[in-house]
Amino acid sequence: MKLSVDEYQRVLLFFQKAVRDEPEKWLYWGDIGFCYGRLGRWQEAVSAFERIIDQLEVPATVLSMLGHAYIKLKNYTEAARVLERAQRVSPANLGILYKMAVVSYNQGDSDRALALMQQVVGQKPRHVRAQFNLGLIYHRLRDHEALARQIAIVGELNPDFAERLARIGGGGTA
Repeated sequence: MKLSVDEYQRVLLFFQKAVRDEPEKWLYWGDIGFCYGRLGRWQEAVSAFERIIDQLEVPATVLSMLGHAYIKLKNYTEAARVLERAQRVSPANLGILYKMAVVSYNQGDSDRALALMQQVVGQKPRHVRAQFNLGLIYHRLRDHEALARQIAIVGELNPDFAERLARIGGGGTA
């Protein structure tokens, strides 16, 4: 369920009060960071998540959200560091693998991005964004045959994304 901006503001105020009232409940900072992220306030989200990442039992979801905030801020070095830790906590989490692939791609490591994204689509073949991003990786690697196959796969899932991928790949329409 997605909330409105006003609702996220109210939830944020609730958790800010809760953490003041019960500072030992450090996981409230994860909820605060999540709300900041939903509001597009990425630096504040990072600050909230960073308050709890040194705890021994930080859930992978909190680390994943922090990694996502770093991606939004284009701080790929920190995103990679946090997502590697998240992956150690939850090695089968496809969302974490997906974000790690995005980070690798943005750091210029197309081979690692390819391996990670292939893991994601191998386990979740209908993940449209992963299939689309796999096409972007093939484009960067100049693997035109793989890109053409990927455009067809994406076309079955989302024709608009396939059209975008085809334009990026220089092939016109899907």
